[in-house]
Amino acid sequence: MKIIHILGMLLVALVVKAASPIEGLLERIDKGASRKFMIEQVKSPVDFFELDQKGDKVVIRGNNYVSIATGLNWYLKYHVGIHLSWNGMQAELPEVLPAVKQKERHETDMKYRYDFNYCTFSYTMAFWDWARWEKEIDWMALHGINLPLAMVGTDGVWYNVLSKLGYTKEEINDFVAGPGFQAWWLMNMILCLC
Repeated sequence: MKIIHILGMLLVALVVKAASPIEGLLERIDKGASRKFMIEQVKSPVDFFELDQKGDKVVIRGNNYVSIATGLNWYLKYHVGIHLSWNGMQAELPEVLPAVKQKERHETDMKYRYDFNYCTFSYTMAFWDWARWEKEIDWMALHGINLPLAMVGTDGVWYNVLSKLGYTKEEINDFVAGPGFQAWWLMNMILCLC
C-alpha cells in the first residue's frame, strides 16, 4: 500500500511540474528550451527575479511566474541577444546557452504593472482566438505585466442588470454595443447605435 501511495505522489508531482506555465512558455518560444533552464519559485514580499548558473543550466529564480518570465526575457535579451516582440515570439536558442557568470538580481517595488486600455479591446482584441491571446499573455508575462485590463463579459453584466430592471431583450440589444464598439460605448461616446 505504501508503494502505491508513493507512486501516486510521484505522479502528482510530475503532473504539477509538467503543468508549469514557464515550461509551456519556453516550449512556445523554442521546442526543447525548457530542458536548458532550471526554474525556481521562492517566497518573497517583493517581486524579483534572479539569474544564476548550476552546471550547464541557467537558473531563473523568482517569487511568482510573472517575475520568472520577466527574468527569462531579461536573460534572452541581455545574455543571448534575442529580442522577443509582438512581431516574433519564437526564436531558436543556441544549443548551449551562454552561462550566467555572476548571479544577477532585479527587483521592483511597483506592486501593479498595468497594460491595455478600453480602446485596445475594441480594435482587434475583441475578435482574437486563443492562439493570439496566448501570444499576448506570453508577451505580458515576459514584460512583467501583472494587471491587464479585462473587460471581457461587460456586455453580459449589462444584459443581466437591464433585464432585471425590466427591459426586453430587443431593448437591451439596441442599447448594448457589440464587441468592436464596446470601448466607445463604455466611455459614453456613442449616442446612437442606428
